[in-house]
Amino acid sequence: MKHWIISVLLAITLINSPAQVSLLDNPTILEKVKQCLHATYNFSFIEARELQCQLAKLHPDHPAPYFLKGLIIYWQNFPLIPEKKASGDFIEQMDLSISKASRMVPDSALYLEGIFFNLFGRAFKAMYWADNGRALKVLPDLRVMYSNTMTGFDLKDEFVEFYFSCGLYNYYIEAFPEANPIYKPLVAFMRDGDKELGLQQLEYAMEHSIYLKAESLLFMSLIHCNYEANLAAASKYALRLYHSYPRNSYYWGHAIITLLHQGAFSLAGELLKATTIRQDLFYSMIETLAEAFIEEFGSGKMDRASMLYRNSLDIASKYGDFGNLYKAIAYMGLSRIAATEKDETLKLKYLRLAESHTGYDYIINGPENLPL
Repeated sequence: MKHWIISVLLAITLINSPAQVSLLDNPTILEKVKQCLHATYNFSFIEARELQCQLAKLHPDHPAPYFLKGLIIYWQNFPLIPEKKASGDFIEQMDLSISKASRMVPDSALYLEGIFFNLFGRAFKAMYWADNGRALKVLPDLRVMYSNTMTGFDLKDEFVEFYFSCGLYNYYIEAFPEANPIYKPLVAFMRDGDKELGLQQLEYAMEHSIYLKAESLLFMSLIHCNYEANLAAASKYALRLYHSYPRNSYYWGHAIITLLHQGAFSLAGELLKATTIRQDLFYSMIETLAEAFIEEFGSGKMDRASMLYRNSLDIASKYGDFGNLYKAIAYMGLSRIAATEKDETLKLKYLRLAESHTGYDYIINGPENLPL
């Protein structure tokens, strides 16, 4: 009777306790995670959802299935803007991942994954809010994100995914205030960074991580576009990203825009022929912007280029703050066209509009190696 009671109590305890286990030492599960991530970033959402559901059934109390579901929602509804119902679903899944992760942190066997999903569930929410011009929404998570990022410096050699957060921090904590001196007092009391080391750590994450491989590639391209003024390197990473996920319309569009500003019109034209990209409004916006560029610098048909830039502006306006980068590209095109027509007033008007939508020099200064 005593043994029976103990067995019953043990069974009840197990049933009522979260069955959280580490996935780090399970190569079969990690391979399934890897496949799910690749399918998600490659816009193969039926496959991604099947894999995510399998993982959720196997490990319902682990944060990974909820994190993966959030990513699927994000990319299936890309560009994800607050007006879309799916935005609430995305936030809900990331919050569930954070909640599950928080319960893992006190357990030394689960600590690495707990810190990781706690950090990156918040980080992906922050990315979503920042892209949509809702920076204040990020504030409640900043303290925890900073603390977990600092913890990640000590954990990166145990869990390679932290090389991404370390690399981002090391680079941006130096580069961002250099480009925006007004923020220097805000970072004065934070841990110093190292831009060169940051790039090396992002390269390492790019080659060795599972969860953040695509993000590492993207940020390497964005950094070289926006801070390093090296569009050749930016294009290299952008093309690698596109070829890794040839169905992803954002990566396709990013590669085209980078190539156009590098002056590589022929290669950009080849990408425009891709038949794997989802035919939606975002696709139309990128295609229209690219055609405007090619008309402006290739055929010199300024009237048609102007019409195409205006058409792309109409589409970008539907995306609110998310569309600001694309609006800036279109405004700069209109500014250059006004300059060719010797309309100084209109040129300056569109230039100011472009500058109000982006601070990135590669857009404001126009394509490289071409007369403007």
